[in-house]
Amino acid sequence: MFCKDVKNWLIKHQPEPLKGHALRRIMTLASLIAALTKSERASFKAIAKQMEDKTDLESRIKKAKRWLNNKWTDIEAHFIPYIKPIIRSLSKSGEILLAIDGSTMGNGCMCLMVSIIWKSRAIPICWVVRKAPKGHFPQEMHIEVIRAVHQLISAISSDKCQITLLGDGEFDGTNLQQICLDFNWNYVLKTAKDLLVADNAKMEHACRMDGMIPERKNNHLFLPSMFITKQGYGTVNIVYWHDKRYKKPLYLLTNLDYAPQAERLYRKRYTIETLFADFKSRGFNMEWTKIGNPLTIFNLLIVASLAYIQALLFEFTARNSNFLGGFCRKDRINDLSIFQLGLQGLLFYIKHDLNISFQFSKNFPVFSETKCVR
Repeated sequence: MFCKDVKNWLIKHQPEPLKGHALRRIMTLASLIAALTKSERASFKAIAKQMEDKTDLESRIKKAKRWLNNKWTDIEAHFIPYIKPIIRSLSKSGEILLAIDGSTMGNGCMCLMVSIIWKSRAIPICWVVRKAPKGHFPQEMHIEVIRAVHQLISAISSDKCQITLLGDGEFDGTNLQQICLDFNWNYVLKTAKDLLVADNAKMEHACRMDGMIPERKNNHLFLPSMFITKQGYGTVNIVYWHDKRYKKPLYLLTNLDYAPQAERLYRKRYTIETLFADFKSRGFNMEWTKIGNPLTIFNLLIVASLAYIQALLFEFTARNSNFLGGFCRKDRINDLSIFQLGLQGLLFYIKHDLNISFQFSKNFPVFSETKCVR
């Protein structure tokens, strides 16, 4: 059974042997991950219908609710052990790219998430959830989640690993920029066209960002050591970038000294938007769940993130499977994302009771390969 495969994987990567309540909570987590993967819908009823449990439906719904609302459900115990080896593996390249963004989740909740970029996908590593129908998070919450990410990464990667934070216009606050500098991180953050900018701390002769127009036919402009906002925060490097694929120019704030590097890195920011799409319409349909409790949504994201990671890891097996034609047109395999191919492969293998192997070692060398044979 797929639930048993997931349970074995979860237990294998726990730092210490489990017993008692801790073991039972991991077993319930495995059941929820397997059920969410099979149902592709993040509602209590849809998940309960797919749980491999002999009790009646109402009992399974209550079981799911208990885990998702339980004070003992803890990201340190139920998520961090599985993301640490991924961060450790990716840090060996000497560079970690982080993306920060917010999105609606559930019924009237907002999620602020930081993810680590791998290939063309973002992998969630830290998040906060609050009750709000839509809108931006305050800068204090940006800093809160960045501090948590710094603490997590510092305990895993070496000081030689360069970390770069990418974010859109919501995250151009000066306090967030200063936190990145304090942590010795790089950052590339989009900003608004009406941001004040000057070449001096007193902001004399300041102008709006969109007042800086480069010479005709020049789509790039780099302004080093500038000051921004009425308070004269600085120094900050500014990049004006009008790529052909964008209707309007982008204005970037960065501490990088090379504009093409800032532009290249910022292109990767979109991966967190594809992550939210995978959690929603392209994967687990979290936008349709009626759950409106921020704590429940937070814990549901633990389940969804682990299901998402397993789909990414299974992609290698799916792509090279002898059964590829059963769940994907071979001439259109490149039209599917890593997540979509992995998820469709998993669903096919589950349906036909085929042996499942999570290929950790291929994409994340720190992992040892885990085979689950039925």
